[in-house]
Amino acid sequence: MPKSTPVYPLRALRALALHAQGLDAPPAGPATPDAIYDAVTRLGCVQIDTLQVVHRSHYLALWSRLGAYDPADFDRLIYGDAGVPPGQNTRHLFEYWRHAASIIPLTNYRYQVPHMRWYREQGSPWYQDFLDKPENQALIRAILERVHREGAVRAADFERDDSRRGSWWDWKPAKAALEHLYNQGELMIADRVNFQRVYDLAARVLPDWVDTTDPGPEAAGRYHVEQAVRALGVCQPAQAAEYAYMKRGKAKPFVEALIADGTFAVVQGETVDGKAREMIVHRDNLPQLEAGR
Repeated sequence: MPKSTPVYPLRALRALALHAQGLDAPPAGPATPDAIYDAVTRLGCVQIDTLQVVHRSHYLALWSRLGAYDPADFDRLIYGDAGVPPGQNTRHLFEYWRHAASIIPLTNYRYQVPHMRWYREQGSPWYQDFLDKPENQALIRAILERVHREGAVRAADFERDDSRRGSWWDWKPAKAALEHLYNQGELMIADRVNFQRVYDLAARVLPDWVDTTDPGPEAAGRYHVEQAVRALGVCQPAQAAEYAYMKRGKAKPFVEALIADGTFAVVQGETVDGKAREMIVHRDNLPQLEAGR
């Protein structure tokens, strides 16, 4: 390493990581809906978890950054206002897959479209086995027709026609069909009732202003890696891949391209063992890193 290359101290790296994640300042008071939306946008997504002790994890992730806020404001940003047309709604977030089931800004919707297309064209082996059965294909068509005709549904609205009971993955066929239609973008989560998903047509859920054009897998991958590094503040390439929910080998060319065009800066940073290691920082976060020196 050249002697002229600065090594950023651990305190500066920590300060940047806390700042990027919105954990560096005490709450100023009850958070507004705009502040809630900004926090989710800053993180890229907030993971949903069905388990809870104090509250479900996605509410706690925001509380740790915003302090007091009304969870109903968060819910309205995700599910909108009952009876209000999509184009006039408060909905600015939606549910889909990132690290797991997550809440994502609708401004990022188009970057999930390649994943939806993957589900339509390939999908997981489990779903392929499900789709290979003619009776399940007929069920999918019947459910989609019912949603078109009657409106939003829950899995609980369908009777189970077999006696199987098992793990939480042992879904009844109607639940698997609903999830398949959701995964490929035909349906969206319009609401939750007692935390049960309420599925409706994407055309009835998406506000008119949402960009639904498919950027292609390369542009989507680049976007997710760039967003990951911005959200982390400072990291090593492997950590960027993990945050972007991507295998390291797949993320590597995106990282290299973003370094080459100046979007990412390569820096030397002190680690907890006192050694200097190569790290990457989004150019938007460089001023904060310099300020921490």
